[in-house]
Amino acid sequence: MALSLPVTFVARNCVCHLSPTLKIWGKKFQSLLLAFGLFFSFSALSSVSYAQETVKEKEPLLWFVWDLPPEFIISGPWKDQGYADKFLKFFIDNLPEYEHTIRHVNIPRWSREVLKPNRCSAHLWGGFFPDKLLLSKPYSFTPPHVAIFHKRHQTRIGPKGTVVSLRDLLKQSDLQLIIMNVDFNKDAKQSRYPVLHPYLLPYVGQTNLIEQFSSENVIDLSLLAHDRADYTLGYPTTIRTQMRINNLEDDYIAYPLKEHNLYKNVYVACNNDAFGQDVIRKVNALLTKKTLLKFLSYHEEWNDNDVEFRRTTIDYFINRKPLENVVE
Repeated sequence: MALSLPVTFVARNCVCHLSPTLKIWGKKFQSLLLAFGLFFSFSALSSVSYAQETVKEKEPLLWFVWDLPPEFIISGPWKDQGYADKFLKFFIDNLPEYEHTIRHVNIPRWSREVLKPNRCSAHLWGGFFPDKLLLSKPYSFTPPHVAIFHKRHQTRIGPKGTVVSLRDLLKQSDLQLIIMNVDFNKDAKQSRYPVLHPYLLPYVGQTNLIEQFSSENVIDLSLLAHDRADYTLGYPTTIRTQMRINNLEDDYIAYPLKEHNLYKNVYVACNNDAFGQDVIRKVNALLTKKTLLKFLSYHEEWNDNDVEFRRTTIDYFINRKPLENVVE
């Protein structure tokens, strides 16, 4: 049997001896330290790699918006303060699992891109590409259109609150109506004035109906002040909005229309594929009564706390009453 001889080493000013057994344990300790070091290094690298993969796993979600105050406002001091701007911010804040981007589009571009993957629209009527887009539960609506005149016509038309008939107005050839083009999106099978379309269509091409073809989505009321036309169609919010954003004077008056007392539902819309179905399912879960009341408050920042709009919203969305004047 071989002898176990002591191992000698020098520490400070003394000579020290380690037995071969301690030498063996020292080597084992070094091996353990190396193993632990490798383990923790691997764990740290794995954590970084996992975190990077987690970030990469966020699917992109592109939202379409358009310049249509007070819905979306894309420039100026009121930028991002429209009521639909705030709806969209709510959806983005509450869907953190997606990588969100916002794209400003006009109607032709929207029609070209809306059916591509991972695209959604936050504030859309039903009826656009009905066989291809999937809609959320309705969560708001647009109010009935109104006829907007310059106040120089008030003596002829009547005081504020007078209900007028679009059919009768269109019969008066000396009154010119200016609106955006009636059939603005044939590809999507949708009109800008879906409820009023049957009344407008017979007058397309006539001298008393001026269609404005442009990338704009609303008629500038200053055209009425400059006598380019006598009246237009808008919403109860249109006058207040243009006074704020365009610094217009209080020279305009809105009249309710006999032919249009309908509120038209608004939805989130996504491509009807697996991704879109998942987004819509999550959006629907967010549409609680608390959320719907919050959305109502965003409307009321622009509609002068319209009593009828509030009553209709509470009855339909909060109290779940079926209403004949709310349409899909």
